[in-house]
Amino acid sequence: MAGFCMNRFFLSFKQACVTRSFRFNHSPAATHYDIIISGGGMVGFAMACSLGRNSCLKNKRILLLESSNYKELNLTAYNHRVCSLNLNSKLLLESLGAWQHIVNARYSPVKKMQVWDAGSDAVITFGRANLSEEIAWIVENDVIQDSLVKELHHENQVDVQYQSKVINYKLPKHADDAVHVTLEDGSHITTDLIIGADGYNSGLRQAMKTQYIMHDYNQMAVVATLRISESTENVTAWQKFLPSGPIAILPLSNDLSSLVWSTDKKSAQHLLHLPQEIFTDQINQAIWSNQDKNRMAQNVTERFFQLLKVCRINSREENETDTFQLPPSVVGIEGHQAAFPLSFGHSVNYVSHKAVLIGDAAHRIHPLAGQGVNLGFGDVVALNQVINEAIDNGSDHGNCLYLQKYQSNRQLSNLPVMAVVHGLHLLYGTTSLPQVLLRSLGLTLADSLSSVKKFMIQRASA
Repeated sequence: MAGFCMNRFFLSFKQACVTRSFRFNHSPAATHYDIIISGGGMVGFAMACSLGRNSCLKNKRILLLESSNYKELNLTAYNHRVCSLNLNSKLLLESLGAWQHIVNARYSPVKKMQVWDAGSDAVITFGRANLSEEIAWIVENDVIQDSLVKELHHENQVDVQYQSKVINYKLPKHADDAVHVTLEDGSHITTDLIIGADGYNSGLRQAMKTQYIMHDYNQMAVVATLRISESTENVTAWQKFLPSGPIAILPLSNDLSSLVWSTDKKSAQHLLHLPQEIFTDQINQAIWSNQDKNRMAQNVTERFFQLLKVCRINSREENETDTFQLPPSVVGIEGHQAAFPLSFGHSVNYVSHKAVLIGDAAHRIHPLAGQGVNLGFGDVVALNQVINEAIDNGSDHGNCLYLQKYQSNRQLSNLPVMAVVHGLHLLYGTTSLPQVLLRSLGLTLADSLSSVKKFMIQRASA
């Protein structure tokens, strides 16, 4: 028994040495850090990596507090939660050294995207006919986070404490005061700047007492890993707008795809409890069925498309795809289906005295455009830049004027994307003929103009 205990002790000691981010502080004695990031996740760990690589902060003490346990990456099965990374997010991960870890694990490039309307079959496609360019990258959430954790192990100035839940933030009233953070174990930490990456129920945002605009979509996203019938190269992302919400099929490998099906809560609960065979049938019916098609809208859209061809209002490039590609058939699912609630949220203020919000703590959007984590990574880049600028100009890294600049820059980028996504949700959530015609004609016109589609891709990558 004694030998068993000693083996357990040395195994734990070795693990702690190899994984330097296992740092536990159960002492109630106050400790001071120059910057504290509250909340891990993909955005929080990306923020920690960015600050750790910032040469202007080389003499600063940085701490990341994560409430959950450290988890080893398990690649035996695909995770239900995936991200569609845009180009800027990929560039950030490359600059942090995390992308190579993702390549060593797994990801799937998207070389074509096809979006169509169940009410009329109006369609827009993105990508080349020869599939020569990648327009997005599908990566599991836990693969992204693990890649950032691996890089964070090399940043000697960044400490990470797991199982460290913050129960109270005391924000300063005066510029010379520090932020006081109280952990669940009773310990206290002070900091000159607290960064909230603690999710849509952000405790820091509540401590800031800023107004938070929220809208419950009364929807849930049903997610699952799908087995598809086609054995060809799986590099197309599919999305069909149903009256109840969009259903998306995103590539994971040549024979597996990820399902994100947004629908009302009652339907979602029904789908969650279906046997796998019936659930598979429901997915295929949603993708292939014409039951939601409006014949008048379909006829008008077809005539409008022919009119565009006659008037030669078509600027597709020579090698750009212009044909509707049939989506794959689903033959089964891996594991089981799951679901998470959907809502819109936006903090009127991202900053306060020595406090700043990033990621879902500042904003939350519908997943129909796959922009949630991309907005969060954009926050990371912008905040790191203004902190760098403040120090270069001889100011404190928590200077409120520079934090306000971060807020202005990010709201200028985030709010238009959030407004468009929310507007699309409202526009496609109806079967009213005028709205079906409006969105169908608009989608058909946009699909015929390469310049418009390029602009849309550029804005999605901003």
